[in-house]
Amino acid sequence: MIVALENWQSPRAPAPLRAGEVHLWRAPLTPTPELSATLSPEEWLRASRFHFERDRERFIATRGLLRTILAGYTGTAAAELNFTTGAHGKPELDGLANSLRFNLSHSDDLMLLAATHFREVGVDLEFMRANLPFETLADHYFDPEEAWDLRLLPAAQRAWKFYDTWTCTEARLKAGGTGLAHGFQVVEPDRWSLLKLTPAAGYTAALAVEGGDFQLECWSWPK
Repeated sequence: MIVALENWQSPRAPAPLRAGEVHLWRAPLTPTPELSATLSPEEWLRASRFHFERDRERFIATRGLLRTILAGYTGTAAAELNFTTGAHGKPELDGLANSLRFNLSHSDDLMLLAATHFREVGVDLEFMRANLPFETLADHYFDPEEAWDLRLLPAAQRAWKFYDTWTCTEARLKAGGTGLAHGFQVVEPDRWSLLKLTPAAGYTAALAVEGGDFQLECWSWPK
């Protein structure tokens, strides 16, 4: 399934996250006073370590958006949410006896956040740059057959193929909670429903959802 640009909608009011639904949020990484006010002291310390102001602003916006969107689902104030990590570093909510699962990805000036109940999700977003050494990266990360298939493509198609393979694989690895900790091989490929996304011009993304039989709602964060 491919989710195109026209599938994204702006909510008039916070939408409840019902059982059997997956909500995917698209948001620009622009900090506002409201978002900044939600960060914890530890997050502000992390923000202060960024050398470049633009990277610091993106981090602040990412954390503020994560807190604000999840607060709408949990009924907890955004500033009061506490986070922990799973065995392989996947972020989770701490201290809340609920079924909410989430995953986020950001690239350049855009963020995607997936949220659902009772099932794991993973999302990967990439701003498509044309000046990367795609063949070298494929040789390092992809299995030999995938890397060879990429090299056989016309040069103009290699970037698209690289990003398609990368986002689809990374989304499933993130859903499983491992990321690249154990390499670039998906151990249980049949566990995940995979959706390819076009969240904005120049970007590509993929969403992995555990199991099937779910309804996807794509939301754009109000500017």
